[in-house]
Amino acid sequence: MKNISGDSRRAARSTRFWYMLAAGCLLCLSCSAAPAESIEAQASGIFLNADGDVLTARHAVSGCRSLYVVKDGKVVMAILRAVSNEDDVAVLATALKPFLSAVFQRSALPPERSVAVFAEAYSRLLRLPDRARTLSNAITVPEEGGELQLLSGVKPGASGSAVLGAGGLVLGMVVERVAGAFSGAGVAQAHVRNPAQTGAATLVKALPAAAIKHFLRAANVGFAESDTAQISAQQSPAARAFTLGAGVICG
Repeated sequence: MKNISGDSRRAARSTRFWYMLAAGCLLCLSCSAAPAESIEAQASGIFLNADGDVLTARHAVSGCRSLYVVKDGKVVMAILRAVSNEDDVAVLATALKPFLSAVFQRSALPPERSVAVFAEAYSRLLRLPDRARTLSNAITVPEEGGELQLLSGVKPGASGSAVLGAGGLVLGMVVERVAGAFSGAGVAQAHVRNPAQTGAATLVKALPAAAIKHFLRAANVGFAESDTAQISAQQSPAARAFTLGAGVICG
């Protein structure tokens, strides 16, 4: 029998600890009166396909000894399936079977025009008031070079969350906050449609759909794209973001 080094034993104990923690959380979530997803995820993710692959930000999973994805009262272990060397993006493989998966917008956004969008951390989406009636909470900033920036009040943990347009198509993925507080008429107008949204808007960087799709094709990860709206004008992108979204935990 091979000897196990101290580091190996510690790693094994750590793995068992996180597995037991996840199992304990599953029991708590299924039988207690507490909110079903009371576990606070450190980042967000987007379901890509029926296989349960989850898109997230690379920095949110970099250096993690173990990874978990939270969805609908379930905590499951995840495996890092693909990581980009160029962009802040990664894909996690999970055993989850999502109710819906993302549909990326096929065409690029007009670079000279701002559009109202929705983006928020998954943990915040769990408790978002009037989620079913929220149409937008941010606005895109016209940017050259194919980049995607938002004026948004997203909360911590939003890295890896979807940027959805009015039709429910994924326009990009939030990766980082790049500036301090900002206020402007465009943001104020966007927030009129979501009176419950509070907090100062800041400049937020998102990875555009085109870059994400390029990475997914190279990594042989399945996804869908279209220019056809996935929801009607009366339906909420916020509600769709919650259905497509998941929480990501770095162990």
